Amino acid sequence: MSNHKYLLLIFLLFSVCSNAREGLWLPQLLKELNEPEMKSMGLQISAEDIYSINKSSLKDAVLQFGSGCTGELVSSKGLLITNHHCGFSQIQSVSTLEKNYLNDGYWAKSFEEEIPCPGLSVTFIREIKEVTEEILFGISDTMSEDSRAELVKIHSDSIEKKITGTLKGIVRSFYNGNKYFLFITEVYKDIRFVAAPPKDIAKFGGETDNWMWPRHSADFSFFRIYVDKDNRPVKYSKDNIPYTPGKYLTINAKGVKENDFVFVMGFPGRTNEYLLSPGLELIKNQTNPNRIEIRERRLDIMRKEMLNNDTIRLQYSPRFSSIENVYKKMTGELEGFVEFDVLNRKKEFEKNFIQKIKMHPNLIKDTSLISKYYEINEQAKPLSLANDFYADGISSIELLTVSSRFKLLVDLCADKLTVDSLITQAAEKLKNDLIGFYKNFNISIDKQTCASILNLAFEKLDQKYLPAEIIIAGNKSPDFIEYTELLYKNSFIADSSRINMLLNGFDKKGGRKLKNDPAYKLIFGFSEIQARLQAKLSPLSKELNRLQRIYMYDLLVLDSSGKIFPDANSTLRITYGNIESMSPRDGIKYEYYTTLDGVLEKSITGNTDYTIPDRFKSMIQNKNFGSYGMNGVMSVNFIANTHTTGGNSGSPCFNAQGELVGLNFDRVWEGVLSDYFYDERYCRNICVDIRYILFLIEKYGNANRLIEEMHILH
Repeated sequence: MSNHKYLLLIFLLFSVCSNAREGLWLPQLLKELNEPEMKSMGLQISAEDIYSINKSSLKDAVLQFGSGCTGELVSSKGLLITNHHCGFSQIQSVSTLEKNYLNDGYWAKSFEEEIPCPGLSVTFIREIKEVTEEILFGISDTMSEDSRAELVKIHSDSIEKKITGTLKGIVRSFYNGNKYFLFITEVYKDIRFVAAPPKDIAKFGGETDNWMWPRHSADFSFFRIYVDKDNRPVKYSKDNIPYTPGKYLTINAKGVKENDFVFVMGFPGRTNEYLLSPGLELIKNQTNPNRIEIRERRLDIMRKEMLNNDTIRLQYSPRFSSIENVYKKMTGELEGFVEFDVLNRKKEFEKNFIQKIKMHPNLIKDTSLISKYYEINEQAKPLSLANDFYADGISSIELLTVSSRFKLLVDLCADKLTVDSLITQAAEKLKNDLIGFYKNFNISIDKQTCASILNLAFEKLDQKYLPAEIIIAGNKSPDFIEYTELLYKNSFIADSSRINMLLNGFDKKGGRKLKNDPAYKLIFGFSEIQARLQAKLSPLSKELNRLQRIYMYDLLVLDSSGKIFPDANSTLRITYGNIESMSPRDGIKYEYYTTLDGVLEKSITGNTDYTIPDRFKSMIQNKNFGSYGMNGVMSVNFIANTHTTGGNSGSPCFNAQGELVGLNFDRVWEGVLSDYFYDERYCRNICVDIRYILFLIEKYGNANRLIEEMHILH
């Protein structure tokens, strides 16, 4: 075959999965891989301004918020902004019915009023280094997957241990184990809640608008990092002071317009852009439908109980939002599989791929790779089905998950050599650890969830994946209502008063009572079956991972440009594109921005997701927008075609000069499949316009102290 035809086939192979706006790029490789393209699209700063280890750069102002979101520094006093839904559980945990910061919002008027958030931390990336050669040293293709994993861990641990002091090293795998990078991080643990708008403004649109456009949410909240007098990360102390960062962001309040170049920086969680078609088929036909049904049942129960009870609403709001978010995303993914004909397009891509590896001299020439993957995937299907129910269903029954936390205490009591004082200490520690659980535990919701999930598992699963007592109870009454009533009635663990009485002055007799608790016995009945399930599933999963790694290796060798980005894995990434409207269907156009006029339009529909405070409504009607509106119009949200995913929540959206113009918080429904398949015609991320955030801080929250500490360009 001629070189011309060969290159053409290579182009066709990769044109299916790459274009200018697609990609979750590693920041330290921008100069080498992306800077020319970014410059041609409008970038006016250098790659060194975005990521540098020699000077302060944008990466020094961007942080991982908790374990699943992004935030960024916006002042010289450690003030950070992230999404309201990222700070939701923290705001809930410091709220009470009397001081309900979720419902009413909060605007700290001084440093003294900023509220500590126990357990919350933020992480900065100080440097990223490739360590592929060190990690893969001594590893061969003939190794078993277990031996390979063991050697990778030994090498990773050795590299990580060299990072000391306040810094921590974390080695992460990329391209399905074909490359490895070391992330040198610094973690800050004294984080305090500073400000947030009321939930009706922050989450305006609620379930109705989630993953949708047009959108009108003020999805932001503020926190602050505190440090010791030497600016070092330490645990909470009342003597700590605000952090002085090496870099914080400049805010541009001049507004955005269509086709503006923008880029987003953050910690995207998980994508599977290169997953082989049998894996996608499993997600489409089994995994998503089953997990959707489980979540649907849980949401129906919570929704009913939360509707007319303020206490339950406060307790369960974070969980409800999290479950509903994933539920709706999975539903959108199923539509996307059909809409974009993804499986057929993927299979055509793989057919071409097999032809390419036959011709290339440097590839692992396994032309049966796809068929092998399909064969193993078929074997894993029934096991995967049961595993989905354990991961999403059984784990959602709070009585069972909390019961598993008593295992250490039971084991200590069973050991004849354990001294009484050690048992007493362990019981006291567990009692204190459980305070937060019982504070947010509603037995009515959990009983209904338990009965519903057991009913679904009994209907869907082979009985070999169920404990004997569940089979007996299901044959007697498949609704499991009577069984559940007796379970919760007879369990010490279901009642905080009874369990605290048992843990007070706890001894080995108490251990025997715990071991015989029906909830404890049930969860370990499930655990034993799950262990047997994992023993069967694990070797199949390892073989699928091996085949995926070979496939990814061949893709990297076939590509000569270096423009195959690694899947997201909660590490720092850059994605770039343009602010752009879209036409999702014939005769419909999505403008690139929304305004407060849309809030008023939705607020009169009668939908409770569109409720707004009276004072806010008056401000909109009076057009009291200050310097942040233009000609009586206040911009609220905008969309861009950058490639984002979960974990990018709270990510800064930068303009061409590297200035903050928006806060990323969601994607549009039509492009929700982008974790598996990106199409720039329909993939749009949604951002809160920074002008709307500033307007709410100054005009609604009267929090000028925050405005004054930010660097804002008007």
